[in-house]
Amino acid sequence: MMPVSAGTRARSSRQKSAFLAQYAKQGNITRAAEAAHIDRRLVYHWREQDPSFAERMIDAEAQATEVLEAEAWRRAVEGSPYRRTSYWRGEPVGVDEKTEYSDSLMQLLLKSRAPDKYRDKDAQPVQVIIKTVGFDATVVLGQPALDASNAVDGAYRELPAGDEPT
Repeated sequence: MMPVSAGTRARSSRQKSAFLAQYAKQGNITRAAEAAHIDRRLVYHWREQDPSFAERMIDAEAQATEVLEAEAWRRAVEGSPYRRTSYWRGEPVGVDEKTEYSDSLMQLLLKSRAPDKYRDKDAQPVQVIIKTVGFDATVVLGQPALDASNAVDGAYRELPAGDEPT
């Protein structure tokens, strides 16, 4: 393996920093790599070969998530200004100005911050029911069937061959 020059290390360090700055803003590897003027495959190589870079990439991803959360918060709580010109027979007759809020983003924010309180209530726990069709346990299992209906402290009574549990 050839030694890496100080100039190459410095350029690589600048490229990594430029990529991470863009990744923290955009949260997209391809776009951040394009903005940093590097091939996106190089990012994956760095992540595999450089544990420090991999850690810094995790931090940049967390920052990008916070950017998205801040924008979702703004749209849900502060709203987005909306301005529309109304026309009648092709002539402007007025301007409507209002602030639009995002109820769906508000729901997502509430669910993420208080999932026990705001989770979907219609989700029922799944119960698996296994129904056994009559079979001769001695033939299938090589031993007599056990009747769990009369179990006391883990003790089961054996059923005679051919009998069904009650």
